[in-house]
Amino acid sequence: MGIDENIMNFIYGEKKQTPLQYREGDIVPVRITKLVDFGAFCVTKDEYLTSGLIHISKIPTDLHLHTMQVIDAEVIRIKEEDKLELSLLLHEKKDTPFQVLSKIKEPLPEKTVPNNEVEEIIQYLSKEFGIVSEESKKEVEEMVKAMGVFRFTMILNKTLPDFKRDLVYHFLKEMKKRRDGL
Repeated sequence: MGIDENIMNFIYGEKKQTPLQYREGDIVPVRITKLVDFGAFCVTKDEYLTSGLIHISKIPTDLHLHTMQVIDAEVIRIKEEDKLELSLLLHEKKDTPFQVLSKIKEPLPEKTVPNNEVEEIIQYLSKEFGIVSEESKKEVEEMVKAMGVFRFTMILNKTLPDFKRDLVYHFLKEMKKRRDGL
């Protein structure tokens, strides 16, 4: 048989079908060859180079494909002419049971203190001590938020009888601190 006959036989002769090596459920490496609106065409990355389609419904929404990308795919069905129908859903990120619970469970309400409660505490302090500075008001708000109204009030009531209300006393105490630092 001459070379021309071999070429003619190759072109027009019966194609030898290699038995397809895939079964449904197999995971095979594929190369994405073309992206289209309805999915992605691909070819297996082995000696058979079997073509297939990955329908858009079988591609996870958070998975971004590009041509020439090699990725593992699951064989869903083998169609006529040994074409493969494939899925990439095996790459879908599955939530752990704790993640599922955290999505279902409502977030705990944040600890809030009604503004009128803080304002009443500040008014009480101004009656006891006089003018309350903005810095002190913010400090009261932070302490009430951290401790809660009840606990703050309890500590206030325990501290108040022993506290020296003499402003000069506190001023001199501050001066002594600074003197010791010099």
